Amino acid sequence: MNKCEKVLTSQPGDLKEGQPVDLTIADSTNLGYKAVIDNRAWGILYHTEIFQKLYEGQKIKGFVKKVRDDGKIDLCLQKPGYEKVADISEQIIQKIAAQGGYIEITDKSSAEHIYKMFGISKKNFKKAIGALYKAHRIVLEKEGIALSK
Repeated sequence: MNKCEKVLTSQPGDLKEGQPVDLTIADSTNLGYKAVIDNRAWGILYHTEIFQKLYEGQKIKGFVKKVRDDGKIDLCLQKPGYEKVADISEQIIQKIAAQGGYIEITDKSSAEHIYKMFGISKKNFKKAIGALYKAHRIVLEKEGIALSK
């Protein structure tokens, strides 16, 4: 047991799902990265939740994704739930506007292409595109997405 493990707890205390937290990346595991939450507790960022390079000692903003029944804490780097979709939607609108109102990407594009362009998962991209389409803010075309006029 190292010095950090003696001082930090794996219990959530007063942490709540969706709560913003300060994270310090500790070390890589098979599942993801162990992170210190607000200098007081351990949590884990799963590889499936990470869409950027992380390194040991890095300080980053994150969110409590879930406090599990066993008391362990799952983390994410994007706001959970609808707030995340709203943030991603605005990011997509800004990117389309910056490209002159049209961008060559669709919900059929590869996960790698979506990640390269937006730094998000295909699943979250599709949620955001769906919300923008329902709100009539975009037009879905065969080869891309355009801003609504």
